[in-house]
Amino acid sequence: MKIKSFQGGYDDNLCYLIWCEHTKIAAVIDPSVEPKSIFNYIKTRGLILNKILITHTHQDHIQYLGDFTKKYQKSAVYISKETILNNKGFIEIEHNDIIAVGENLIHVLSTPGHYRDSICYWFKDKNLIFTGDTVFVGRTGRTIGSGSDIATLYNSIYNIILKLPLDTMIYPG
Repeated sequence: MKIKSFQGGYDDNLCYLIWCEHTKIAAVIDPSVEPKSIFNYIKTRGLILNKILITHTHQDHIQYLGDFTKKYQKSAVYISKETILNNKGFIEIEHNDIIAVGENLIHVLSTPGHYRDSICYWFKDKNLIFTGDTVFVGRTGRTIGSGSDIATLYNSIYNIILKLPLDTMIYPG
């Protein structure tokens, strides 16, 4: 599996493009960055974007979702079943679901706290995880509004993420 990060957007977010080296099947995690450079990257490498993975539905993480669904109309959008967003046409996912990106398997981990619908995408066989804002660079996510809960975030950090193997690489949002 290959990973390319893109940084920008409202809160200097991280958006990731991941793909299978063998099949060229790709997914974008959190369309939070102006998409022109991502679209160009996909095109120049001959990738096939067929999934859009959302870690949570704070506006800064789905800012450019419409741009991606318009350009890649056959791409499926994966979103937590706990979302309150109008998710008509999206695929609802929950804890322990498995998603394939080419030959790579992603384990879905429900990690609410930063927001009620926060989820992480864990590549168990590769020892890496995409956390959205459940984990920021250098610290845990914060709880600053409705839909956030510090006790729930504590549980997600200490009883889910920190239970993963110690050498797990974290890709924050």
